Amino acid sequence: MAKETQQKWVNFDFFQVWSKTAEEEKVFDMDDWVEKLPSGKIEDRNILYNGDIIRCDNYYVTHPEKNPLTLLHFTRLRNSSAPAVASINVPELNDVDLKEDEYIAEDVSSLFDYTNSVLMFQRNAFSLSITSLAQYVNYFWNRDRAENESELIEFRPILRKDAFKAGLGTKHINKFSFKTANIVPGSGFKLFQGALGSTIDAMEKYSGVSIEVTISTRQSKKSVLDRSEVVETIKAIQQQQSLFKKATVVSGDSGKSVPIELINGRVETSQIFNVPLKAYLDPETVQQDMNEIYSPDEENFKATVDKNLNAKPTE
Repeated sequence: MAKETQQKWVNFDFFQVWSKTAEEEKVFDMDDWVEKLPSGKIEDRNILYNGDIIRCDNYYVTHPEKNPLTLLHFTRLRNSSAPAVASINVPELNDVDLKEDEYIAEDVSSLFDYTNSVLMFQRNAFSLSITSLAQYVNYFWNRDRAENESELIEFRPILRKDAFKAGLGTKHINKFSFKTANIVPGSGFKLFQGALGSTIDAMEKYSGVSIEVTISTRQSKKSVLDRSEVVETIKAIQQQQSLFKKATVVSGDSGKSVPIELINGRVETSQIFNVPLKAYLDPETVQQDMNEIYSPDEENFKATVDKNLNAKPTE
């Protein structure tokens, strides 16, 4: 009898990996880092991070003869806190019964492309963040180096060059929000006309240093914002991006709400997985799908990544 499953959306972010010293910065090859990982006992790869243990469990290279990609699997062993166990008809909670050497594990997978030094990274709020991954990578890369020879390994998000184009092309807008930079005399906010100008003028009376506005629809799939008004506001923000900290359009074109970050929006993608109830998402399945999504021999999301490399962030 087949197990009952539930659909789970998994998001993937993209970063270009850089090495930085006082003298220079250059793209970094994660494959060189892999060679520095301890190859003996798995516990030799463990490091402490915020009270938990994090480690790279394994790695392998797919189709090494043509368009090779490196798949890596990381796990966070939760030591600082753990979920509870509950019964359907009893209100009390109980600790998870774990042995001395057992932990609640949260994992992520990643894919590295040496041709552009790009890392595709599975998003999991309970596992490693890109910040904790950076600390882990830096630890093993620099642990045998003298202080004056150390390198800072950075994971720089790949930004969308077409964010405003995508926002302006949205047909069904479910939500629109923006946050201004600091409002000071002569900053240029008086140049705005229409709804955006009126909103900023009205809010300036509070003498605040910034304004954050969110406009959303009713809780109905058919309810959308006035597209023409939102488009005019997006165009105004596009012309004066430095005056805004963020601006977001939530598109309903695909049948589900998809946020589009207009300012410094990141390249990302997502995938649906069917996960058996009370079971974890199999990392091998995730890695297979990551390879299919990214590989130039499959769905070729690599082309989208390459197209957006070197996009400059808005200051």
